[in-house]
Amino acid sequence: MITTLRHLFVNSWAGRAAALLIFLAFIGWGVGDVYSNMGTASSNEVVRVGERSITPDDFSRALSAQLPVVAKQIGLADPSKLPKGEVEQVARQTLQNLVIQNETQLAAARAGMVVPDELVRQEIFAIPAFHNAAGKFDRSVFNDRLARIGLSEGKLLQAIREDIASRGLLQGMGQSVVAPSSLTERMLSFDASQRVFDLVQILFASGTVPAAPTDDQLHRFYDNHPQMFRTTEYRHAKMVVMTPESVAKTIEVPDDVLHRLYDFQARTYDVPETRTLQVLTFTDQAKAEAAANAWKSGISWDDIQKKFPEAAAVSLPSVRQSDIPNPELAKVAFAAPADRISGPEKTGMGWVVFNISAVIAPHKTTFEQAKNDLKTQVQNQEAGEALQARQKQFQDAVAGSSTLEQIPSDLGAIPAAGTLDSNGMTQDGLPAPIPGDAALRQAIVHQIFTQAKGAQPTVVNGPNGTAFSLLVDEVHPGSLKPFDSVRDQVVQAWTAEQKHHAADLRATVLFNAAKAATLRKALDGQPEASALRQDVTVSRVHPDQSLPQNVLRGVFGLKPGTSGMFETPDAFWLVNVTADKPASAEDMKTLGGQLSGEYVQSMRSDIPVALNAAMEKAVPPSHINMALYNQVVTAAAPAAGNGAQ
Repeated sequence: MITTLRHLFVNSWAGRAAALLIFLAFIGWGVGDVYSNMGTASSNEVVRVGERSITPDDFSRALSAQLPVVAKQIGLADPSKLPKGEVEQVARQTLQNLVIQNETQLAAARAGMVVPDELVRQEIFAIPAFHNAAGKFDRSVFNDRLARIGLSEGKLLQAIREDIASRGLLQGMGQSVVAPSSLTERMLSFDASQRVFDLVQILFASGTVPAAPTDDQLHRFYDNHPQMFRTTEYRHAKMVVMTPESVAKTIEVPDDVLHRLYDFQARTYDVPETRTLQVLTFTDQAKAEAAANAWKSGISWDDIQKKFPEAAAVSLPSVRQSDIPNPELAKVAFAAPADRISGPEKTGMGWVVFNISAVIAPHKTTFEQAKNDLKTQVQNQEAGEALQARQKQFQDAVAGSSTLEQIPSDLGAIPAAGTLDSNGMTQDGLPAPIPGDAALRQAIVHQIFTQAKGAQPTVVNGPNGTAFSLLVDEVHPGSLKPFDSVRDQVVQAWTAEQKHHAADLRATVLFNAAKAATLRKALDGQPEASALRQDVTVSRVHPDQSLPQNVLRGVFGLKPGTSGMFETPDAFWLVNVTADKPASAEDMKTLGGQLSGEYVQSMRSDIPVALNAAMEKAVPPSHINMALYNQVVTAAAPAAGNGAQ
């Protein structure tokens, strides 16, 4: 939930603080004492972490806020319908998160960290959610926002104080990490070292056929390759397909979330007058006056810039008055008439001459007008996670439906059915209307033509996080075409095979000669010598894009002084590695810094995991009250055990 809200509301450094206000209400800092009858810190506790307690209130508020989020992700409007196993998993993770929060605060206290009141005050004053229309902190707005989410001022102050302490403790972690030079040098040597080689391409088409085929040869080829001369096979399949786009449409988004998102995007939906400006700025008044006169004579914007190259020229499309960094220009520009050259005007940045080419009146998009767009934003943001969360339900539904006709529609699975060939084309020669993008379509078609007719449907993981299941219920195999009707095709196929064989023999002769000496010597005086490429130099970071991937891989697998032979769909390639070269100075500089940075980032990402383990070892949770734990879980989702299994 915290991750989702951060994506929804945090688009800037200031937004992080704004998000704090929202998600604190969901992690146990003030959703309301709904479960206060279950006990207080003074009477009991679920877990003790050092001298800090996680009370039933703490745990129940956090869990009751998390369960609706998980329910929504898997398409359930009512958290009480969550499967029991899902509730227990969420409960364990929620309690673990609370333990980590408390251990972090204990670590900060042991480090002697004290957060000054002034720093807390600055943090609160910087939260945009507490600002009025003028962008200033407003006590009435502050009180109203806290009341709306049921958060007391004391709880907010405590939360922000502890958040600052946590950041102070954790943000510096890993800043002193340095990548070992020995490791980065080995990685750099592997990626940037250069391989020098000679190569030649022997095209299949270059092979020669000594004589035209006889009827016996053609009939034998026809009999040995029946798959090449059959009519198209078609298969009919039923399928259900889950994509992020299909799942997004089924995600329920409460109006309160949309209202908060609307408030945080007020700049997008409540737009004052905007203007499009073209501005020239001069340091000399006389030059500015000359430019104004020339511009007023009808010269274009492009030409006026060329005529006065000494001017600082800038175009400001659809800007608000507050967006213009020069306050004097902003004031005169929003007072000037449209479609008229104005100035010169004296500002703190010089003499400005400007043109107002467009004026858009103030306009406001109401919440109701923006609601569908806001809902789509949230749905698309949560779609990927929701799709993964629904995988188990999808698998269970497919396992219980041999015909794929009982898949719940609220999962976001799109049904489809039709007849197609192995290229995904219908009998009308049109692409089959399979849901999803090209990669998913290809995966589905491949599955249709590898899955046996009538086989029990299973869930297949597709590309980009998608999933699908299908049932092949009809197969119309192609039939062998009569020899006389495909004779020309047989001749072409036989000829192509003979040329391939001839090219193979020729390449093998040259390859054996190259192994005995070098490729250059093997080609000396041979017809293929003109196609020889010498001293080709590549590295793993600078591959030759004109070469096939298997040839490049083979080059790096050969030792200097050795040769290799590789096949691609249309040719044989002969390669002779002649030398290894160290990485270039430029690569050593640019790639070296990049590799070092990536390795440092990798090590830093491991630090939080190690830190959590260390903190838990220093102050392990104790006094775990399983009775209270179970009581909180049951109270948070009393009917969960009766949910869909």
